[in-house]
Amino acid sequence: MFHSPAAVARTHLVRYSIAQAQVSVGNTLHSHTGNTLRERGRGRGAANTSAARGHPVHRADAPGRGATAMAEGGDARPLGGGRGRGRGRGGGRARGRGGALVDQAAPQGSAAKPRLTHFIALPIGHHAGVRETFSAFTNALLEARPAIPGLDATVVVPPRRMHFTLGVMSLDQASKPESTLQAAKRVLEEVRPKILEALGGRKLQVKLERVDIMKPERGDQERAHVMWVGPAVEAEGGRRLQTVAELVRAVFAEAGLVADERRPLKLHCTVVNTNYRKPRGRTRTPFSYGAVLGSDALGAVSARGEGGSGRSGSQMARTVALGEWAIDEVQICEMGRAGPEGEYVAAARCVL
Repeated sequence: MFHSPAAVARTHLVRYSIAQAQVSVGNTLHSHTGNTLRERGRGRGAANTSAARGHPVHRADAPGRGATAMAEGGDARPLGGGRGRGRGRGGGRARGRGGALVDQAAPQGSAAKPRLTHFIALPIGHHAGVRETFSAFTNALLEARPAIPGLDATVVVPPRRMHFTLGVMSLDQASKPESTLQAAKRVLEEVRPKILEALGGRKLQVKLERVDIMKPERGDQERAHVMWVGPAVEAEGGRRLQTVAELVRAVFAEAGLVADERRPLKLHCTVVNTNYRKPRGRTRTPFSYGAVLGSDALGAVSARGEGGSGRSGSQMARTVALGEWAIDEVQICEMGRAGPEGEYVAAARCVL
């Protein structure tokens, strides 16, 4: 087909225009793509910089990344380690005294234990013979030469207060409204026939034939704090007393009145207790039980022919002869209250 020169020229012009348009479109697309990539690159850089600086980074592909995390020590920090500090709420952790971590949702201190107000006792200090015997013994200890280190009159228990403690109680306290003195009195009345049945018509007696100490500091008898006397529980009289004592304690514990019901019952009369020392020092000063064992005072009450350790198995126990005495009452005594003779005041009593 023959085309005129004018037609050919128009065709070339159209083709050139199309080519130019394609180049323009290509450049536009290339420029847009480059800008987009550069923007994405700047976004990544900003994100990395923000993370490095501690600002929260939110990503659609990582749920929860923008949430703050509790760092050790209770600081509320965004993930990545921000500089800001805040207080966590609803179960965050904070440092308590000494640097320990504590749960802020939990109470900072445990509830205080109820105040102890009364104790169950088997008294023997009302016997004049007991008072005379123990006065002679403790006076001889105080007058020992050389003097017994750590021993003075303030740590010696008055003989009028000699008794066996069967359990302690917290009565008429708001924290334990069901534990009342009236409830304890009712239990005391209920336990009497059970005691008499256990005794089977026999009198309740205690033979004081053992002297020993409670566990001393570091197991060292030169650092003793409590010295006591009591029965030999393996003897017939000692077993009978132990049976009655555990019976009384169990009945009170079953009624929910004994505060230390899990502690094993150790029958003893306290003779020396450094907790009573006056004036009080910053620390509790012990006494030398070794010096007691070597004193003439102990030698005077030692059982004839019994110079070694007691049959109770304790290496520190010694066998003595401090008399045999009747136990004729069970009492509920008030803590911290003394009668006219210095005795503990009985809030209730059960005569055997």
